[in-house]
Amino acid sequence: MTSRASARPRAARVHERAARYTIANAPVVVDASMAAVWFTNEPDPRGAARLLESPSMLLAPDLMAVEATNAWWKRLRRGEMDLPHIERAVSRLLALEIVWIASATLLRPAARLAAELNHPSYDCVYLALAVSQAAPLATADHRLRHVAERVGIRLWSPRG
Repeated sequence: MTSRASARPRAARVHERAARYTIANAPVVVDASMAAVWFTNEPDPRGAARLLESPSMLLAPDLMAVEATNAWWKRLRRGEMDLPHIERAVSRLLALEIVWIASATLLRPAARLAAELNHPSYDCVYLALAVSQAAPLATADHRLRHVAERVGIRLWSPRG
């Protein structure tokens, strides 16, 4: 479990990022597949914990909190989490410095993307937000990564 407050000093991160030609503090759209990893003991191949350590502003549609909670509920059903753990995870997710965007404001562009890409609308809400903010998308969902690349949305990487 990682806390944004325990991240390395911002000056060191800015210097490190500048060397990689990325813009420090640029917004990143985060989806539920990344958030669901933050408060579990599962492997983190996409660097979800590193995203919490970055100085980037995190953006997410409000739908993300529901989807992350649903992912934790699925773990409860499989016996991988218990209810108190899920309740703590939800509280910690909501306490993070995420800028929550109303999903309703993204539905029209998401519907268009879903129709054009033949991809589920709830995923296209993340794509619509990334497009509207010209922000990279942080996702561990392989299908969503592929669709994002197809439409020219940059993907966040812990390597910059």
